[in-house]
Amino acid sequence: MYSKEEDSGDLGGVSISIPNLMEIICERDNLNAAYKKVYRNRGIPGIDNISVDAMNDWLKANKDALINSLLDGTYVPRPVKGIYIPKPRKRGIRCIGVLSVIDRLVQNAIFQIICDPIDNMFSDHSFGFRRNRSALDAIQLARNYILDGYKYVADIDIEKFFDNIHHDKVMYKLSRIVHDKRVLKIVRRFLRAGMWRYDVYIERVSGVYQGGSLSPLLSNLMLHEVDVLLEDRGHKFCRYADDIKIYTKSQKAADRVLLSVEKYLSQTLKLKCNERKTKACRVRDSEFLGYNIDENGRITAIQENIDALKYKIKKLTNRSVFRSLKTMILELNQIIVGWTSYFRYDYRQDIYRDLDTMLRRRIRANIIRRAIVLRSDGLAWIKSIGCKHCNIDFNRIRWNCGLVTRRANYIIRNEWFSENNLRSILQSKEKYGARGRTGDR
Repeated sequence: MYSKEEDSGDLGGVSISIPNLMEIICERDNLNAAYKKVYRNRGIPGIDNISVDAMNDWLKANKDALINSLLDGTYVPRPVKGIYIPKPRKRGIRCIGVLSVIDRLVQNAIFQIICDPIDNMFSDHSFGFRRNRSALDAIQLARNYILDGYKYVADIDIEKFFDNIHHDKVMYKLSRIVHDKRVLKIVRRFLRAGMWRYDVYIERVSGVYQGGSLSPLLSNLMLHEVDVLLEDRGHKFCRYADDIKIYTKSQKAADRVLLSVEKYLSQTLKLKCNERKTKACRVRDSEFLGYNIDENGRITAIQENIDALKYKIKKLTNRSVFRSLKTMILELNQIIVGWTSYFRYDYRQDIYRDLDTMLRRRIRANIIRRAIVLRSDGLAWIKSIGCKHCNIDFNRIRWNCGLVTRRANYIIRNEWFSENNLRSILQSKEKYGARGRTGDR
């Protein structure tokens, strides 16, 4: 099915030279799998306003025409809908291209066939947007380098990487792997599809839209030759999308490799590095995927991510908003599980104990505030939710009453939280397994 060619060079020799590749893409089982994936992921409608729920009716009427347009290479993707989402840690906004549901189906159908052979040729040092690889794997590899004595890092971040990918360059790389011209034509049309944003049509001359199935694959394909270059030079590095870390044993070596890679990116790939984030420094002064790693290999979550968790807890436990306690605890559990599953490598136990204390304090304040608002019914209500030790007449006190504040731990004991299925942040972290202590591998 897949052949190797000697002239594939930096692409690892992989070549998808199937004469009927598009026919395989259009097979019923592959299209059904793509349909199920689009339906499962849901999402908002694209520019044609066809929702995921309406996709089945559209396909019943237009399935044959869709398949024929793919087989003869005449399929033309629709323009995307541009929407803005905030970047993490309040670092601006990111424009996402929302494809129509039919374009999502087509992209997934192509992706499912060409992904595995292309992904298999990628470097073991590349972790972004790949199956069975995660950001935590990249963190562990970086930590292993540091424990082996590589205490300096060339920290490289590419400025607006997804927006600046050169279409001709990435299509040339893809054409050396995929030989079916119909597939190549349609992929190029996806790259060149315009965007409607605030009723203004914007033509696309470079970059890939974040939000499509093919975008991560093409972005990794674009930077694959950087991985090959660094491997050939024997560097210790790991890459997650456009975030590249190259570990060295001296500041001088870090400065030298930083200048070399910056030059290669600008001259060969026409990509510019982010001046604010790109630097050569000690590993303790570098952030990687939300973590800090010091010279002893100790891993800590950066303070901004801890503050972000506190903000979410405060928002959900706002004393001025009375919601179902069951709903509030369910939403808190979702945040706790997601946060601790990622930041479980932080070795500091005290941080998580403090977060648990803050979480319980906020919920106690929320419950007591409700009881005070209920006045004469407050005591009965607070006992009905399981706080049987309370004997305060809430009809005679104000919110700022020191008595209630001092007795909050007695009124709502720690056992109440476990009885009502609130997850402990510390216990959730320990459940997923801790890493990041000195000497751990």
